[in-house]
Amino acid sequence: MSTCTREQGPHHPGPAVAQLHLDGASGLRLRGADPTALRCALATHETARGGDGWVELKSDSRARVTAGMSTIGPLVVKEYHARGITHRLANRFRGSPARRAWQGGHGLSARGIAVATPVAYLERHRWGLPFVSTAVFLDARPGEPADACPPTLARPDEIVDALLALVLRLHRRSAIHGDLKASHVILQRDGEQLTTRLIDLEGVRFPRRLSDADRIRALAELNASLPDEFPDPVRRRAFERYAAALPFARGPDVALRDIVSMSLARHHRWTGGSCPTC
Repeated sequence: MSTCTREQGPHHPGPAVAQLHLDGASGLRLRGADPTALRCALATHETARGGDGWVELKSDSRARVTAGMSTIGPLVVKEYHARGITHRLANRFRGSPARRAWQGGHGLSARGIAVATPVAYLERHRWGLPFVSTAVFLDARPGEPADACPPTLARPDEIVDALLALVLRLHRRSAIHGDLKASHVILQRDGEQLTTRLIDLEGVRFPRRLSDADRIRALAELNASLPDEFPDPVRRRAFERYAAALPFARGPDVALRDIVSMSLARHHRWTGGSCPTC
């Protein structure tokens, strides 16, 4: 839906993007997204309890996420809450999470990387600072998170191969997801191939040059998020293929040690119990 070719996604109205003003909040929308349909979706998001076809996927101090059907299509609405004055001040300069998700999502799409397409975003301001922001996405489902993919859909080696292809696309295009957990990669079966689609886009960055440290952090983040059931030989083979495609300045052995150390320090789903380099 987006034709954005800027480094980040669109910041202002243009041929594919229009302003959006709803109930005191303002932002942007894709021109194909009807404002009335967005208003209805956001109203349903406010009260979603499952009986109306919309379900609450998550609710905590940081965000509330709902999903349901609209005339635009299946949508996910993510409402972000600023956590104190420090976050609000930071968001004043870097943009609210919803705005960053909009820009990051369209920036990735322009680079040929599949995402849950941002349809719109809105911000509410108080004293000149964004205190609540909301992003609306096309639902990336049906599909399964890469860390909870049933065996009937894919084997661990197939999943790791799909994640490897995704990371190589990201890093060759100088893109950092910012929270590259396997749970933020939605997998779908397309014949013999697994396709990937990224969600949780508010941390996406496009540095002018990707450093080895940036790449190592991303690989450690992803490795740590995969459960122990993913065999270490499969992980190691994927790393070797990555390092051959995008070499590290200090060599693959040093990079691998750093990745293992950082993965274990994250205390996610991988314990490294069978890893010979730990």
